[in-house]
Amino acid sequence: MNDLGFVRQRTKLLEGYKKLNRDFICTTQPYHSTASLEFEVVDAETTVGIAYAVAPAGLQMTFFDYGIGEGVDLGGTVGEVKATSAETNQAEGGTTNGSTDFVIEAVGLSCRAMRVEYDGTAETYLDALAADPTVQPAIEGNASIYDPAGIITPPQMQSPFNLENGMFQSLLGLSSVNFLFDRNRVEEIGTLEMLPQAGAASYLRANGTPEAANKYRIPEGYMWRRSGQPDNNLSVNVRLQRALVVPINLPTFYAGAGEGNFFAPERIILEIVMRVFGIGVNLPSAN
Repeated sequence: MNDLGFVRQRTKLLEGYKKLNRDFICTTQPYHSTASLEFEVVDAETTVGIAYAVAPAGLQMTFFDYGIGEGVDLGGTVGEVKATSAETNQAEGGTTNGSTDFVIEAVGLSCRAMRVEYDGTAETYLDALAADPTVQPAIEGNASIYDPAGIITPPQMQSPFNLENGMFQSLLGLSSVNFLFDRNRVEEIGTLEMLPQAGAASYLRANGTPEAANKYRIPEGYMWRRSGQPDNNLSVNVRLQRALVVPINLPTFYAGAGEGNFFAPERIILEIVMRVFGIGVNLPSAN
C-alpha cells in the first residue's frame, strides 16, 4: 500500500526481495512468548478468611527474549526453568527463526494459566500429597492449577461466580507495553487493554470478541529483521505502572475432626502469553 506517502513495511519488504530476482518463501506463522506476573498475598486474616493479593507498581514482564531450551522465569518456588515449545516458538531469544524477516502487523495477549503457592501453614494438607509428583507441585505454585469451583484457590482466581479472569483483566489498563529493537529503539504501544486475546478465550472470558481475527492492528507494521541486520533483536516490555490490590477469600482446608481452617497463599502467579502476527519472508535453502 502506497497512498499519500503511507508505505507499509510489508510492501517495502516484499519489494526488496523481488529485486533479488530469486524465489522466496512467505509465511504467516505467528511468534509467541510466555512470561509471568506475581501477586504477593499480604495482611491475611486466617481467622475470618480474608486476605489481599498485591501487585506493586514497577512489576515487569519481558516477552520474546528467550528461545526453546533457554532459561525462563515463570515464577513459583523453582523459579527459572527451561523453555519448551509451550512457552515460545523461537529458536533463540530476541531473534526470528532462521534467516527470516518478519513484519509485525498485529498483537494478541492472553492468560494461559494461574498458579498459587502455599507456605508451610498448609503443612498438614501438603503432607498428604507429598508422594504425588503431579499434585504437590501445583499446591506449591510450580505447576498450573485449574480449580473452577474455588475449592483450593481463592474464588477470585477462577470460580463459577466470576465469569472472567478478573485478576488478569484488572492488570490490563494499568500496564504499559513497548517494543524494544536492538536494545535502543523504543516503540511505545500503549496499555495492555488495547491487546485482545486473538481467539484465545471463550465469550465469557475473552478480552473482546473471541475471534482469531480480533487482534491489535498495526497497519504500517514493525520490521523485525533477520540476524545481522538492523532491528534484528526484539523484546516486548510490559510494566505495571500503578499498584493493584485484590481482596480475596481464602479457601478452607480441613485438618481433621471436622474443624475448618483458612489458609492464605503466599503468591498467586499468572502466566501470560503474547503473540505477534504478520508476514515472514526468507530465501529457500540451497540444500
